[in-house]
Amino acid sequence: MFTTTKNFNQAASACRGDGGTLAMPRDAGTNTFLVSLQANKAYWIGLHDQRNEGRFQWIDGSGLGKYSSWYPKQPDNKNGVEDCVISFDGKWYDMECPNRMLFNCEVAPRRG
Repeated sequence: MFTTTKNFNQAASACRGDGGTLAMPRDAGTNTFLVSLQANKAYWIGLHDQRNEGRFQWIDGSGLGKYSSWYPKQPDNKNGVEDCVISFDGKWYDMECPNRMLFNCEVAPRRG
């Protein structure tokens, strides 16, 4: 969990620098856990459609999958420039990538 704000690409880079990625809440349990870390705050998650508009993928290149937690009427790609995703209270919103937001990273456990 970072307490500084960065744009989407800066946040992704900071996570890579720590050996991880932006957090990817691929299931309800992980989504709820992330909310517990950043209650009442908006933060980047590792989801975007920068490569192909309307086709969201995780920052590791995998597809969105079956689970999602979009707020009603999201994603809306307001003004045609919202390609990155934030979470607020467990609901996802597409957002302009240059905006500065909080973020969480995930790192795979190291094996012995």
